[in-house]
Amino acid sequence: MTSTEFKDLNAIVSKEIGQGHSFAMIIRNHKNEFSVGEKTLYNYVEKGYLDIINLDLPRKVRYRKRRQKQTTTTKDTKIRVNRTYEDFKNYVKHYNDNNFNINIVEMDTVEGIKGESLLLTLLWRQANFMLAFKIENKEAETVSMFFNYLKYLLGYEQFHMLFPIILTDNGVEFSKPDVIEFNGHHVYKTKLFYCDPGASGQKGKIENNHEYIRRYIPKKTSFNNYTQDEINLMLNHINSVKRDSLQGNNPYTLIKEFLPQEIIDLFDIEEIEQQDIILKDTLFNKKKK
Repeated sequence: MTSTEFKDLNAIVSKEIGQGHSFAMIIRNHKNEFSVGEKTLYNYVEKGYLDIINLDLPRKVRYRKRRQKQTTTTKDTKIRVNRTYEDFKNYVKHYNDNNFNINIVEMDTVEGIKGESLLLTLLWRQANFMLAFKIENKEAETVSMFFNYLKYLLGYEQFHMLFPIILTDNGVEFSKPDVIEFNGHHVYKTKLFYCDPGASGQKGKIENNHEYIRRYIPKKTSFNNYTQDEINLMLNHINSVKRDSLQGNNPYTLIKEFLPQEIIDLFDIEEIEQQDIILKDTLFNKKKK
């Protein structure tokens, strides 16, 4: 590398690290401009060659082992009848054995400050595509009202097409499965299943995607300070990140195979150009200015 080439590399890396990009993203975005790898860039940082330091680097997604809980009882065992994780695996296997593709959606919540508003998150496994919606509290009735609203917007048939199978944990907010599953008297029910108690890693894709949310909104931060429009903007940036796990595609590109254009428009889904992606809280500061 000439001094000019290195100066250009330094400028590109410093700018994109400032946007929250990882080295993997930077290399993917500029593969035709320089040929160094991730290890080399980390070495440059360690040796002080670049205008960034280790503290500037975005957090890596943590794959930590979850501590096993001592108790394995759930709040209401009746709702788990025919909805266990074993039931889920058998149900999906039936479709796979018959060569049918079916959407599997993982569902969870992300809390800020207890007792305040939170996010209800939904992730389509095939595309690793995530949506998030602000809800007022962590009560089953609130989640039921949200799903009834979704069905009102989409209609029962389109709702079932998007949400044929939902996998979630044993949180009290999901303790009214009959409401979520009901699609009128003329459309197949949505099938809701629960992970094993203390094993939320069984819906690991959505758990890992929550790490992206925490880049913008750290734990114990009130979601009352954010509008749904800001949440949508954040998700557009997250869903535009190309992933090695998706063979270099991003979730936005892949979800278009599953969601009709009218649904994409309804949920305010847009792709962000790679060089414009911001993966840190300055995204909101720029918007507010």
